[in-house]
Amino acid sequence: MKRIVVAALALGVLATAVFWALRGPSSPLRLEREVLVAAPPEAVLEVVSDLRRWPEWWPRERLDPDAHRTYGGATHGVGSSYYWAGNERIGQGRLTVTGAAEDKVGVELELREPRAAESDLEFRAWAAQGGTRVRLAVVGSHDLEGRPVGFFSSAASRLGPELEAALRGLKDVAERQAQEEAARVQRSLALAEPPGVVLAQIADMHRWSAWSPWGDAAANVSRAYGGPASGAGASCYWSGDGSRGRITILSNDASQVEAELEVIQPTPSLSDLRFALVRDGAGTRVTATASGAAASDLETALARLGAAAAQASAAPASR
Repeated sequence: MKRIVVAALALGVLATAVFWALRGPSSPLRLEREVLVAAPPEAVLEVVSDLRRWPEWWPRERLDPDAHRTYGGATHGVGSSYYWAGNERIGQGRLTVTGAAEDKVGVELELREPRAAESDLEFRAWAAQGGTRVRLAVVGSHDLEGRPVGFFSSAASRLGPELEAALRGLKDVAERQAQEEAARVQRSLALAEPPGVVLAQIADMHRWSAWSPWGDAAANVSRAYGGPASGAGASCYWSGDGSRGRITILSNDASQVEAELEVIQPTPSLSDLRFALVRDGAGTRVTATASGAAASDLETALARLGAAAAQASAAPASR
């Protein structure tokens, strides 16, 4: 009788094992993890939907910092894609944003190497006490390395900690960004010159030396320029008198200029600058916004910008 019971149990275990072995790759797994983030829901999902920012927080990116990365489609949101090719640990693959709404972002993960596999990543965010609850779910039959998830596989046990690490990285980036936004300073000044004259002083990187308090125009520093003379990509590098840094124009149009300021000495910092121009009668109202260390110099920057624009406007009449 005992042998019959043991045999029956063995057959039951074997049947269960066979069932899970056959079921594993063909039946999608859904695994979820959550985290509380001290940032607004829209700010968290903005980080997720911008695939160019995934190297900042997605833990698998650290497996090969030198991996080759390219981007396609839209700059962010639905249709944007990110392709990578790296060492044997990170392999090759693609991420594509497949859906975006107020409370969620969907991303398709396709691995090509070391194993071909596909999974769907779903990020949901909703307001909660203390910030935002963020839920990350993976739906598929494989883990993030392309290993099948089944009865005999340890992939599911590894997948949970990977999701938790991803959420920790996303939390760090989103909270840091929220802190920077909270520290963002805005100043505004009405200038007598028309928008075209004012814009020329900001969009042309060579003219920043006449008014910029960063790489102080009054200081004894040397300057070098890179990229185009004006517009997106134009850069100014300065050094001397205990100061060293860089300013790069990120984008510009007829109504605004966005730039990045990197100070290397005396105190390293990275700041965003934005100058918005609106016609104000015959003149221009300039609203300057800055984050980080640059914020304390906005009033000086606007005053000097006004003087430079007035001088440029008067120059033709003096010739």
